[in-house]
Amino acid sequence: MSDASDDPRIARLLDERDVLDVVHRFAAGMDLRDWDAYRAVFADELILDYTSYRGGEPVVVAADAWVDRVRRRFATMLATQHSLTNHRIELDGDEARCLTYVEAMHVAEIDGVEQWCVVGGQYDDLLRRTPDGWRLTRKKLSVRWTIGDRRVLDLPQS
Repeated sequence: MSDASDDPRIARLLDERDVLDVVHRFAAGMDLRDWDAYRAVFADELILDYTSYRGGEPVVVAADAWVDRVRRRFATMLATQHSLTNHRIELDGDEARCLTYVEAMHVAEIDGVEQWCVVGGQYDDLLRRTPDGWRLTRKKLSVRWTIGDRRVLDLPQS
């Protein structure tokens, strides 16, 4: 009788679950301001493509520098909530791609008034299996829509 761990279908399901866990911890780390948990989802270096949001070109960045940048950016906000749905995962050995719909609420005080902005779109993530588990190696955001006060997204970093 074979062990369930020998079943490739079970191994695939476990890998998919672990990939989803990384993607969800990415969002929760930001929203809960748990910067250690947020850092743990990344490889030491990653490609960031937020060009649909900010323009410019994709960049290669050290994960520690990225986490510090996000921490400073989110310090200007009263709250954020990143809701993730419609995950589609493609596995290829020790590499994975995860496409995810995102709806991200951002709340900040501007001129003494609470303002908000919601960004909707899709994340296109690449992950690699490491000895410490799956880690994000690329994060691409494709913005499809934005509603609310865009100034919330453009506040200076603290």
